[in-house]
Amino acid sequence: MESPEAYRDPSLPAEERVRDLLSRMTLEEKAAQTAAPFGSAVDVHTPPEAGWGNATAGLSTLGLPPREAVHKANELQRKHVEETRLGIPVLLSEEALIGFKIRDATTFPDAIAQAATWDPELIEEMAEAIGTQMARLGVRQALSPLADVARDPRWGRVEETYGEEPYLVGSMATAFVRGLQNADADVPVIATLKHFLGYSASDGGRNTEPAQLGPRELREIHGVPFEMAIRLGGARGVMPSYNAIDGVPVSGSKAYLTGLLREEFGFDGLVISDLAAVGQLHTKHGVAEDDAHALAQALRAGVDLNLDNKATADQVVEAVRSGVLDEADLDRAVSSVLLAKFRLGLFENPYADAERVPETFDSDRERALARKIAEKSVILLRNEAVGDAPLLPLSPSLRTIAVIGPNADRPLGQLGNYSYQVLDSMTTRFHLAADPQARPEDIEDLAGKGSPDDARLLVESVPVVTFLEGVRRRAGDGVSVLHEPGCPVATEDRSGFEAAVRAASAAEVAVIVVGDQSGINGYGTVGEGLDSTECALPGVQRELVEAVVATGTPTVVVLSHGRPYVLGWMADSVPAIVSSFFGGEEAGNAVASVLFGDVNPAGRLPIAMLRSAGAAPLPYWRTLQHPTYVDGSIGAVFPFGHGLSYTSFDYRDLEISAEAPTDGVVRLSFTVANVGDRAGDEVVQVYGRDVIGRTARRARTLVAFHRVHLEPGTAARVTADVPADMFALWDVDEGWVVEPGVIKFFVGGSSAATKLRGEATLTGTDHFPGPDRALTSTVTVTAGAAASAAPVPQAVRPSAPPVTQDNTVREWLDHPVGGGLFREALGGLDEDVLAPALDLTLRQLVAYSGGQFPQSLLDDLLTKIGDHS
Repeated sequence: MESPEAYRDPSLPAEERVRDLLSRMTLEEKAAQTAAPFGSAVDVHTPPEAGWGNATAGLSTLGLPPREAVHKANELQRKHVEETRLGIPVLLSEEALIGFKIRDATTFPDAIAQAATWDPELIEEMAEAIGTQMARLGVRQALSPLADVARDPRWGRVEETYGEEPYLVGSMATAFVRGLQNADADVPVIATLKHFLGYSASDGGRNTEPAQLGPRELREIHGVPFEMAIRLGGARGVMPSYNAIDGVPVSGSKAYLTGLLREEFGFDGLVISDLAAVGQLHTKHGVAEDDAHALAQALRAGVDLNLDNKATADQVVEAVRSGVLDEADLDRAVSSVLLAKFRLGLFENPYADAERVPETFDSDRERALARKIAEKSVILLRNEAVGDAPLLPLSPSLRTIAVIGPNADRPLGQLGNYSYQVLDSMTTRFHLAADPQARPEDIEDLAGKGSPDDARLLVESVPVVTFLEGVRRRAGDGVSVLHEPGCPVATEDRSGFEAAVRAASAAEVAVIVVGDQSGINGYGTVGEGLDSTECALPGVQRELVEAVVATGTPTVVVLSHGRPYVLGWMADSVPAIVSSFFGGEEAGNAVASVLFGDVNPAGRLPIAMLRSAGAAPLPYWRTLQHPTYVDGSIGAVFPFGHGLSYTSFDYRDLEISAEAPTDGVVRLSFTVANVGDRAGDEVVQVYGRDVIGRTARRARTLVAFHRVHLEPGTAARVTADVPADMFALWDVDEGWVVEPGVIKFFVGGSSAATKLRGEATLTGTDHFPGPDRALTSTVTVTAGAAASAAPVPQAVRPSAPPVTQDNTVREWLDHPVGGGLFREALGGLDEDVLAPALDLTLRQLVAYSGGQFPQSLLDDLLTKIGDHS
């Protein structure tokens, strides 16, 4: 009598089912489970006899609406379950970073815009909506989110990240993972963190180039978001990066994929390679002598699925039979793939319920969520007065508005590169079957040069509200809205300048929408494989802005973009600047609601906009220190965490634990008050600095944040419990260490605007928290009475002597009024850089600083201190 098939028994532990099934598999069937074809380059709807382990982009490339796509998904699954010997289901995967990447699914704002909300709970809600849509179609793996820490604005993939700060990135990635994986308890899905590890630290910001990272930076900066999303979010998937770290390609490194990822970070899920990354161990990195040895190296390292259109199961079989690949290494990979499928319940529930699939995934609820995220992501970078009031919000008395610019009325000008519309429009044009690795030179005869201005929307999907449409809808019939594109995105074509200038001259206000075109290896100014040397507005867009400003018409610049720009020139000439990054399908409505004041902007920069691209890579904690160039600054025009509001907020009454043990928690409490006349959100930010350590520490690091809503004239008491573990450093010999000593804290509305400052002392001996160290702080908000919102008068104590230019820097910093004025004048510059100059007078500081501290700074200080006397 044939023994029962234990692997089909759902009551048994998944690990036991894996062992049983593996024991029944032929070498060919094992090899098939490591194969992961991509899109229609391999007809994923006609699998081989043994099937595949995974099929990626099998639905998106069909271009079908959901109710038709679900039948294709079920048919592919049926071929695996009913037409293969063992009935092993296939794992369907799609991209999902800014929405489920298929036709008729919601296109949310790009990841960098999501990060600008500083609202992880909102991103979790978005990911839950995406996960629900995936589950409906039977797609059980999302190749999202990115947990890469953006290090260099020149890198084209900054738009796909959650910014430059490890804690913010980790918080957002964790929220995405939780929302996606917990969307449907009956149909679980896998979130896949990418790109592990250090991918964003590539030389010169060039995509896939090597990263020169030491073990400390690797863990303290780049590893933290992955560790957070694995330990706190429970991420079940990881994709290794293309790059090499100090000469070791990650996709072939057992030290990274087994030692660091699985053993140190505790990951117990599925590792899928990036597209063709395994083959690059031979073709790009030269660490494997041929494709067979590259495959063997990757599987030994810890890769489970080989995402590659050219790789086949036959190659795996030949590698084993020739002795290049040990079958035990193949068994390990196959076991991981099978374990993932058992945990997902795919054997019991392989098919999607077609009756539950809606006509469109872009319902009113999803569109409202997309708009909410877009509205919360809008960043008011600058808002100077025109006449007697700030230019924004726009006056309700306006009767003529000019909406100008290449991205004002272009749907592709507001969508991220991994949106269905952008990627599938490109692949349709490429005629290369949805292969995002295709390069312009490969398709020149078919698709031209791949200019960003040749990008066209070539696929059907959800409606996209452009900025022009948004302004027209909000302005109403009584307002004349003029429109001129002015110029293309990238081409040096100035023929539209004259018409744009006429429109601006005829209007009471000009809204000029400039920025990027996203793409992948072509047809874009930003995106995967589209890196920059300058981080400047592409083409002649700067000239267009300058021409419009020269008309004298009050001008608002709206940036629809994927990377930070060098904007010093704009900040010096344009009264109002707004960033929406790539705001998704509802960007036009969202930005219009901010421009007209229906929404009070509260987005904050998740990555700084520098004064010079040549200074990059330049994390925010470095921008607050001394400049190091003879011909430029390392400062930021708009620093990390920056964003303005239509109201004003006051910080006061900081209380902080004087001491805490090295294995304890530091508690900070402070009051934030809305002292303006509009309701608004403030993103409170707490930064810390470990003053003395056995290794060099960052000058400032984000340790807590929270988005707080306040009605006008009200206040809230904010309490942040910051574990001492947040200041752990990596010691190559002893691992994670929290040392005793002084911790300085900085509290405020951005990394460069920290009005409240204090310190605490960590006491005791060195603490070694190990892998279970605390990775997050806890923030609680208690609303206060309206009366408590009244600002506390800041007056000089009667006993405080006046200060002049002949007082020392130390005396100014210690002065009850002069100290605050001096720190404000520094513009966020960390005052610790003044340590060598504490005993210089202000007059001497100006004379000896080589222009860093100009006479105008001194004159301004003396005027302000005089006003307080």
